[in-house]
Amino acid sequence: MKEGSWPGHVVVIRFPGIDESRAQWDPPAYQEIAPLRSRHIKGDIILVEGVPEGYDPRATAKALRDSPPAE
Repeated sequence: MKEGSWPGHVVVIRFPGIDESRAQWDPPAYQEIAPLRSRHIKGDIILVEGVPEGYDPRATAKALRDSPPAE
């Protein structure tokens, strides 16, 4: 960690999109076995939308640097 603290490990699983990630979680078949995981592994599941194809973080960083400070 560069800043702050993290209480454990991070596992990242990539899906083509947010709908596909939900499709893995929502089916009754998965919900039936989900307690096998949650009873033995403490953790959180966080779905995060990705950035669009061609996203350039440098442009976002420059826009933030060039914007006036918040009051």
